[in-house]
Amino acid sequence: MLILVNLPKSCVIALYLGEQSMKVRFNKTAWRAAGGILASFVLVVSFQNCGKAGFDADLDSTLDSGMSDAALAAKYGESTAAKVQAIPFAFESTIDTITYNSCADTSLRNNTAFSSLKVGAFTSGGIKIKDEFFTYADQNFKPVYPEPTLTENQYKEYLADSPANNGAVANMAIRVKNSLTDVYTATNNVVLWTDIVPLVGNLTDSLVMDAYGTKGVTANYFPFSPESRVIEASLNFNTSEELAEEYRNIFMSSGVLALTYMADNAEIYKVRAATDAYPVKSAYGKGYSLAFVPGSSAAGVHSGNPNRVLASVLETDLSGSGVGAKNWNCNRAYRVVRKEDRASYCPEHTFADLSNSSIRQELAVMRRHLRADQWDVNVSYRCVVPKGATSCYKEENMAAKGFAEVEYDTTKECFRTNGTYSGAIPSSKCMHYVTVCTRD
Repeated sequence: MLILVNLPKSCVIALYLGEQSMKVRFNKTAWRAAGGILASFVLVVSFQNCGKAGFDADLDSTLDSGMSDAALAAKYGESTAAKVQAIPFAFESTIDTITYNSCADTSLRNNTAFSSLKVGAFTSGGIKIKDEFFTYADQNFKPVYPEPTLTENQYKEYLADSPANNGAVANMAIRVKNSLTDVYTATNNVVLWTDIVPLVGNLTDSLVMDAYGTKGVTANYFPFSPESRVIEASLNFNTSEELAEEYRNIFMSSGVLALTYMADNAEIYKVRAATDAYPVKSAYGKGYSLAFVPGSSAAGVHSGNPNRVLASVLETDLSGSGVGAKNWNCNRAYRVVRKEDRASYCPEHTFADLSNSSIRQELAVMRRHLRADQWDVNVSYRCVVPKGATSCYKEENMAAKGFAEVEYDTTKECFRTNGTYSGAIPSSKCMHYVTVCTRD
């Protein structure tokens, strides 16, 4: 079951994919509640005269609401305070790796090795302060005597005091393209750290800003951050093959993987934007449109194979600023092989293999999200094997019936949940894939 949680308005929207759309209102939710914050629901099934839906959480927030106008005026004087209030949104965050794992079964719930989507910043990605902020600050504020120019501490202080930036927290979520405050969830609840995943922490925390407080610096490691020292997030929709397929269809239609910024001391679903118009069609941040195809093979692919390979990522600026779209490289589609089948389809790398620098470089990319204690990887065979007792595939002892558990030949028809077939129902299951996409 997939539920589109429509958050900002007080009435229920139309039915979505055969399920009733629900709406939840979060009030001043503490984003650092690591256990997750669950939403209670009041369903309203009317399409007119809709009343308030949801609940008021009445929880203290760990995010500073920022300085009041009076406090800014008292600190800076009215003239300078007005300039601080006018500082534009200054952060630019990017990720450079997206890993999609198509494995889906109830046994995989909460298993970190099988997260559906993992994102991170390892090379070109990271967080920076836009050059426009430094230009604005240099033109509008004076250095502290005897310094000839503004100091790094002054830049950080002005940024942290500005209403547009104070308490900003970058986060990942799956949102509706033309209504960015609407969030997709695979359960009856919207959960912080599950459906909306914060990155790094409060970006105006001085300990976090130490990593990127200098003009031109992009940081992807934050040694003094009180929250997270790296830019990484995981999203999961892998409790069934039907749910996973539904999400893939959503990504190719109405949904977008969105990197946005939480508003400080406000509902967690909200995004920082230049305007507060509803529906929110633009916001500060990046959108990543995902497209999926069946597994590829030089020998061809049977038309009945499901779209389990992430084929392309199109990165766009959600603010609509006119910044050009950016394509990603998604040529790393690795087959998921059962441990029992690895001798034939995914042997371990030999020492001689690992002496090859090209293999080591490719393996390093795959290891960004496939930990060595969770996965074996063979870059020559372009395959992965999960470690431990959990399998990507629903094990049904098909060998005892004379059939292979998984159909590794993509030219042949394979079994998939709710599939339609040209002839007899196949016995061997369709193959799953792990795809790693990197930013060009």
